Amino acid sequence: VVQGSAAKRFLIRAVGPSLAQFNVPNLLADPAVSLVSAGTVIAANNNWGSEGDILSIYGATLGVTFQLGAGEKDAALVASLAPGNYTAVVTAADGGKGVALVEAYDLEVDSPATRLINLSTRAQSGSGANMLTAGLVIGGQGTLRLLVRAVGPGLAQFGVSGVLAQPTMRVYSGQTVIQSNTGWTSGGLTEDLAAAARLTGAFPLAAGSADCASVITLAPGSYTIQVSGVGGGTGEALVEVYVVP
Repeated sequence: VVQGSAAKRFLIRAVGPSLAQFNVPNLLADPAVSLVSAGTVIAANNNWGSEGDILSIYGATLGVTFQLGAGEKDAALVASLAPGNYTAVVTAADGGKGVALVEAYDLEVDSPATRLINLSTRAQSGSGANMLTAGLVIGGQGTLRLLVRAVGPGLAQFGVSGVLAQPTMRVYSGQTVIQSNTGWTSGGLTEDLAAAARLTGAFPLAAGSADCASVITLAPGSYTIQVSGVGGGTGEALVEVYVVP
């Protein structure tokens, strides 16, 4: 979700083969990415090298977490996005299956009039190597107050089948857990979390549901959110990050 007063450029990447440098197993060999707005594909890429030097330039100057391998079949695109809601869909160009990483980078960090206010990813989640993992990098000088959620049962209202029945969520700074939740009403902060959802425009969670939520204030830096199934459970889960005004 992009909020603001003007269009802004973002770099979207779908990484499969280049994850090999981090010893990630079972990689998606040939990812493709499509950017969708209101049901219409507005940009797409299969094989990042086809976009020419523009992606190499942005990758070198932006401070992305890692570079894509030359000639690898990872996907990437640059798009100028007006304020609104967008979805980046990652698929397998060759019909295969595997682990992939989808990323969104702000290419104009010095232009605060427009910014990302919500990031979310839906995927299969389980335990161990099958956990749903999200990375978050906060820039700037001050702290940022965020609503972080891991939704399993709450997806059923949208017709999603095979949901993760009982997710648990952990927020890491490096190797240290700085926030965790299992059951969003379990911590005695139900009203605060419901108020944060209303302020950010997040859909409400059912009272007493097994979905997870936390409000956390973070300083600039890199963070990881991990969603797994309690007792080894597996299923569809949604990890969300909202900026709380």
